Amino acid sequence: MKSIGSLRVVPFAHPQGCCGYLVADSSSKEALALDPHLDFVHDMAERVKAEGWTLRFVVDSHTHADHPSGAGALSAQLGAVRMAGEKAGHAGVKTPLKNGDTIRLGQQTLTVRYAPGHTPDHIVLIAEGALFSGDTLFIGGVARTDFLGGDAGRLFDTIHALLAELPGETVLFPGHDYNRHDASTLDQEKRLNPWLQLAGRDEFAGKLAANPPPRPANMDDLLRLNREGVNIPATISAKDAVRLVEAGGAYSVIDVRTGAEYAGEHIPGARLIPLDQLEARLDEVRAVSAPRLMLCRSGGRAGLAKQTLEKHHVGGLTVVEGGIGAYAAAGGKTVKGTSVISLERQVRIAAGCLVLLGVLAGAFLHPAFLFLSGFVGAGLVFAGVTDWCGMGLLLAKMPWNQVSAAADAPAHGGTCAASLPGSCAANPPGTCAAGAPSSGNCPVGNPKGQ
Repeated sequence: MKSIGSLRVVPFAHPQGCCGYLVADSSSKEALALDPHLDFVHDMAERVKAEGWTLRFVVDSHTHADHPSGAGALSAQLGAVRMAGEKAGHAGVKTPLKNGDTIRLGQQTLTVRYAPGHTPDHIVLIAEGALFSGDTLFIGGVARTDFLGGDAGRLFDTIHALLAELPGETVLFPGHDYNRHDASTLDQEKRLNPWLQLAGRDEFAGKLAANPPPRPANMDDLLRLNREGVNIPATISAKDAVRLVEAGGAYSVIDVRTGAEYAGEHIPGARLIPLDQLEARLDEVRAVSAPRLMLCRSGGRAGLAKQTLEKHHVGGLTVVEGGIGAYAAAGGKTVKGTSVISLERQVRIAAGCLVLLGVLAGAFLHPAFLFLSGFVGAGLVFAGVTDWCGMGLLLAKMPWNQVSAAADAPAHGGTCAASLPGSCAANPPGTCAAGAPSSGNCPVGNPKGQ
């Protein structure tokens, strides 16, 4: 928690680089949530309760294109008023915010500034001693402006108007941070941010337009979610999964099969996180752009993976119906390697062998061995009823299933942007940020595996 006078600020940093905030007045204990990621709805709600605060407002600074907003879920859970800029038109927002509006939290006043550039609907919030800049000015960078009606010239105007209006000691709280910076001030940005060293509006706009990073994965679906309140479906047909992958969403596929199965056939770009490793690799899951497509051989393990992740409050999960077999049958492109026995077949083989062993041992050695067959049979019935198979989880840990096969999966939630000043070294700040302005014509870097 950071304190600026009687203002309390609790940052929530997401593995994708998104930053959300709880902002509270220490006297009245009235609070506001800004830009909550869907994955952090539970954490924010629990923090509000732990601090004894009352959440009055939930605000989106703009329409997010790289992650699902949790504003609707958080406001509904805690009975807060949902807000966004008047140009956003978000479904469920009953209090549109205009330039110059104020939000009161006890003795604290937050002023709304219309801040176009990254998007035409963008707003920032100004408190005494603090600027919540959303996707305008970042620590060491600025937001991209190459989609959603963005305008580099207007972003320049927005940033420099804020710099002229606010004291240099104003603490900056950005909407994204890809380098795990702890804090910054406007004076520090004036000195160190390379984008603020450019001579004028035209140079800023020209360099920002050069070498734009790839558009965010699943952007169209995320825009529908964030604008219209459309829910992320629990399941998706293989045909629709093919459509999403072909539109650039391959990097949102989480394959929960074993490494050996993945090596036998997989979707290019999919991330391998086996079912038994999910809980140890939660941040890797969160780093994958939503909607996250959960994939296995037939859909069963993907469903279990979804249940496991939801227990840890990870949102935006969709099971691909029929698994990779249905995906390939629907025309989806896959990469095939050495054929392996699927985990489901391994379970059937192992269960059959144990039942047969119990029957033979019961007939020729001792009737007590028949309990082995009965135990295995009961386990299969339990697995069929609950869709949870202990034998499958045990077999997944066997050495022959532990092949590492995720080398072609690129980084999720961050791609290369403009090159560094005077060099051709790419800077990977993420899909909503621009790298340092380049002094030459340098190529955009390629995504690399994590």
